[in-house]
Amino acid sequence: MLASVIIPTYNRPDTVLRLLDSLVEQTLAPEAFEVIVVDDGSEYDPTIITERAFPFALHYMRQPNSGATIARNNGAQKSQGDVLVVIDDDVTVTPPVLEALTSLCCREEGVVVMGTLITRSVTEPPTPFLSCALEEVNNLAHAGGAASEDKELSFAWCNTQLLAVRRSDFFALGMLQDPTGGWPNWDDVDFGYRSHLAGLRLLQSSQAVGYHWDNSLRSLAATCNRWQRACKSAVRLFETHPGLQPHIPMLHDKTPVAWSQDSPKLIVRKFVRQVLAWPFVLRGMERLVEQLEKDFPKHKSLLNRLYTWIQGSYMVLGYREGLQTAV
Repeated sequence: MLASVIIPTYNRPDTVLRLLDSLVEQTLAPEAFEVIVVDDGSEYDPTIITERAFPFALHYMRQPNSGATIARNNGAQKSQGDVLVVIDDDVTVTPPVLEALTSLCCREEGVVVMGTLITRSVTEPPTPFLSCALEEVNNLAHAGGAASEDKELSFAWCNTQLLAVRRSDFFALGMLQDPTGGWPNWDDVDFGYRSHLAGLRLLQSSQAVGYHWDNSLRSLAATCNRWQRACKSAVRLFETHPGLQPHIPMLHDKTPVAWSQDSPKLIVRKFVRQVLAWPFVLRGMERLVEQLEKDFPKHKSLLNRLYTWIQGSYMVLGYREGLQTAV
């Protein structure tokens, strides 16, 4: 069998079915791939999914609630395909996705291949924050090259939301791992880093386009909470991989000042970040945003700047919490 599609999920049967319906439209022949849904201890009746008829082989397995990393690994261990394709349950895919991903994996030696994700709103109409966030996320997704071209990326961009790798490479690398012991656990960046150290390249397929229906962007507060938790766990990530920190640009100015290593410019940036994370400064920015959203919702440039500063402040707070926990 050419490919195995692995979908980890938890309590989202509707989004799983939406993804499965998009897989029905694949240009890759249905007999060339199987789909493995790994349920991470959901509470719904699995027959919602298992009683549906699909043209491809569908396998449904349920595990005790252990997290998406273990779910992906369990799915991989049950799979038969030469190429493993991991897709998150809040993603839908366009018809060429599986054909494009498997083609690159088979044609190129030593590669991990990502699809091209476009983030969509789950809130209609989108709020001022959501409009800015979608624009920012999608600009980042297409950074580094033309959207019509396959391109090689830094391992730091590795993302398991829509990812393909040869089965042999996946197991040779030790599968996915949990470098932080908590969520979010940075397992995608960890996998990208280990694949980089093993000599594999990270490619992005321009033809493998998917849509990410990101619920975490529903509000500024939800996004800030996610960033705070991510940066708290990043401390553990860097303990596991001491050489990794310089390769994560978004954290360059969110960490404490390293007086003997940081440039004067970076020291100033870090100091400004620390000031913006002071409680009364942060609350002031949040109140200003609330007022601007109410009175001047179309003032996108100023709002976007404030959104960025506020999110950065929560990243600083999260990293600080991680350091305190590690002591």
